[in-house]
Amino acid sequence: MSRPAVSVIIPTHNRANLLERAIRSVLAQTFEDFELLVVDDASTDNTPEVVESIEDGRLRYIRLKENSGAPVARNTGIKKSRGKFIAFLDDDDEWLPLRLEVQIKKFEELDRSFGVVYGGFYYVSQEGGKILGKNIPKFRGDVYLHLLRENFVGSPTLLIRRECFKKAGLFDPFLTSSQDWDMWLRIAKYYKFDYVKEIVAKYYVHGRQISFNLNKYIPGRERFIKKHLDIRMNPKIMSIHLSQMGVLLLLGGSAEKGLKYIARSIAMAPFNIESYTKLLELALDSRSVEYIKKILHFGRD
Repeated sequence: MSRPAVSVIIPTHNRANLLERAIRSVLAQTFEDFELLVVDDASTDNTPEVVESIEDGRLRYIRLKENSGAPVARNTGIKKSRGKFIAFLDDDDEWLPLRLEVQIKKFEELDRSFGVVYGGFYYVSQEGGKILGKNIPKFRGDVYLHLLRENFVGSPTLLIRRECFKKAGLFDPFLTSSQDWDMWLRIAKYYKFDYVKEIVAKYYVHGRQISFNLNKYIPGRERFIKKHLDIRMNPKIMSIHLSQMGVLLLLGGSAEKGLKYIARSIAMAPFNIESYTKLLELALDSRSVEYIKKILHFGRD
């Protein structure tokens, strides 16, 4: 069996009602040299039936025996994949048809020092499909310092050389949030990033409240910060992380705890005006708090 150019990995858990859209957006790619691995994280709904109903020789279904979380599902997909490049798609998101084609062409222009090509994406309301905004790529080359400050990369848009995971390791299953950010940051230590200007994916926003994920998000973000000494050693960057967590807590109804984070942020870098201006704009945004969370790239975990 010949080795495919790309391995696409969709981790899924109890999202049978959304999964088919994600799968079909991959199968509709204009670039066809890929395998698609759907890694079922022990779903209890009709996920197996949804996958079995789709007939395509490139589709492989892997079911985990017990629910282990998205990082484990993704790592399982990486280990069982065969492609020269690896791409991820969450089960509730969607690719546009040219996604793989334009990124493979970009890689053909780059040398081996580049490990990742990413692209732009739309923020889309799950209810009604309205486009709420878009994220346009802005950083290329050595992006490590930029990633210390913010996760500007949308997970449905990355195309990654397989060797990056051999060098940087796999997703951290002990992080309850920020797993994507942690992975991209570790890869950026060793490889350059480039991008295509095209919008290549739809990143769906759900109507859930921010408080739904606070108990997982804040400990995960704290652990992420502890993992990366370069964040803690830079007062301005650390201040940005503290103020973001503070605003998230305020929006989620945890005012006392949120104010403590913001106070720590101010004490650490009192003249870091850039951080406060951006956060004030977000806090006053008239759109849903879930959209604000996406703008700050807090993820779904």
